[in-house]
Amino acid sequence: MASGFSPLLRLIRAGRPSVPALIAATLAAAAGVACSLIFPLLTRNVVDTAGSGGLISETMSFLIAALLGATLFNALSSLLLARIGHNIVANLRQRLSDKMLRLTIPAFDREGSGERVSRIMRDCESISALTTTQAVNLITGTMMLLGVAAVLYTLDSALTMTLLGAMLAAFAVLVPLSMLLDGLSRRTQDEAARLSGLLTQVFSEIRLVKAFTAEQRESRRIGKALENLRRLGMRSSTINTTLEPVIQLAMTAAIVTILIYGASRVSVGTMSVGTLTAFILSILNVISPLMQLTMFIAELQRAKGASARIAVLLDETEEAYDAADPAPARAGELRFENVSFAYQADDARQHPVLKDLSLVFATGTTTALVGPSGSGKSTILSLIERFYLPVSGQITLNGTDVTRIPLQDWRRMIGYVPQNAPVMPGSVRDNITYGLTGTFTDDQIRDAAARADALSFIESLPRGLDTNLIEQGNNLSGGQRQRIAIARMFLRDPQILILDEATSALDGETERQVKASLDRLRAGRTNIVVAHRLSTVFDADLIYFLESGRISGSGTHADLVATHEFYARLVERQSHAASLPAAALPTPLSA
Repeated sequence: MASGFSPLLRLIRAGRPSVPALIAATLAAAAGVACSLIFPLLTRNVVDTAGSGGLISETMSFLIAALLGATLFNALSSLLLARIGHNIVANLRQRLSDKMLRLTIPAFDREGSGERVSRIMRDCESISALTTTQAVNLITGTMMLLGVAAVLYTLDSALTMTLLGAMLAAFAVLVPLSMLLDGLSRRTQDEAARLSGLLTQVFSEIRLVKAFTAEQRESRRIGKALENLRRLGMRSSTINTTLEPVIQLAMTAAIVTILIYGASRVSVGTMSVGTLTAFILSILNVISPLMQLTMFIAELQRAKGASARIAVLLDETEEAYDAADPAPARAGELRFENVSFAYQADDARQHPVLKDLSLVFATGTTTALVGPSGSGKSTILSLIERFYLPVSGQITLNGTDVTRIPLQDWRRMIGYVPQNAPVMPGSVRDNITYGLTGTFTDDQIRDAAARADALSFIESLPRGLDTNLIEQGNNLSGGQRQRIAIARMFLRDPQILILDEATSALDGETERQVKASLDRLRAGRTNIVVAHRLSTVFDADLIYFLESGRISGSGTHADLVATHEFYARLVERQSHAASLPAAALPTPLSA
């Protein structure tokens, strides 16, 4: 029991519900309960007084006041609970969002971002509902039942025992049905998370879907996931819809029994008509708390499932931002020393991506990584960014293991320009200054844009720097997105610059323009260039040729053409498609 509820209690504390507001909501609900309990007793007085010809105006005033009081206090309680609930949801979602931002990249490899978004959006609501509405319903429902029991026993003990028997019979059916919801709730939440992940994936790549006329395929995948969710929903609904009729049947049977028994007692004069009326009205007060307690049990099962899943997320390993033995982040020589790596640690020996790799990236030089797809180039960049850690070996800067440099300090040293420069929601200004510390004037931003050859097209946009970019920057060309990324690098002023196929997706003229911007950006930095187009790396100070996670050759362009057969063949093939400067094309080795 404790292990099942401990994640839930932990998350409730994390949601930081306002204790004074909860107390106020509970007191308001209790006041509403008191007004509801006194209503039948006042009705009895009205009926008995009217039957004897007495005055009822004063009693009617109290009756109306009790009715209005119940309505107002219940409304106040609901308003307070809504406020508490929204605060809890916001706090939990902020906590989970912050946690996800700190997770390691391997965590996102294991589970899609769409499924994690479902944790933030759906599961938090279950915990909020339990903490506020259902928790107070449990309190007020229990208070109402105890109060009704006391009132009924005061009115007539024999009729009360009859009603108690009906309630016990109803609970004997309700509790097992409610417990069935536990497993169904967990499975429903799992399916909802999978559906959320699928929809996120499909709609984020909608252009790919349409370009390959894959609408029907994705429709079938989504339909299958929806059908699984529908089946689980129907099972839960079947149980939920069974609960209410059981209560109504039990209450109806109790009312009919009490009417018959009470009428017989009224006829012989052992009970007044007012008492019988008050008793029946009090029974009506039993239905609502019974439903509240039933819904509390059902919501408790849902919240348990949600909390277990969220607790797993909160316990996942975060990136280590602080170093145990911190070292300063200073520009210098970057080295890979006998580094081996596999995306699954268990595969490090049988299926390594990198094998005892040793590399040197000298300060102020340009080093190129070339080789066929799957040779490990992108993996090297991920290790430099510390998205992953080597399985063995180490990466050093000036002889110091880079893991000793605080992570944020390390990443601030690095500038990364990918093949398809991503665009985040916001304006052009927001994207140029994205992730940068400090504030920048318009003159500084324009200067960076001018150095990236981006200022002319930015000024032609409807609102210049304040122009909002649509999803994935689709109102910009590939070259324009790339130049915004380069402008960001000029502001960031990194010590290590990574260019990952930065011009491979561009046409010849745009590539020439972007390359000119990159040449200005590369000046005075340690540059690491990944390229399939050898025309972009022939002037590199050092080229490493990778094959199957190993270095099969290194040197300048001329060295490799003269000594590396595979590289020489690539140069020869590409020289037919794009003319390289004559000086860059020594006579290749024969195949």
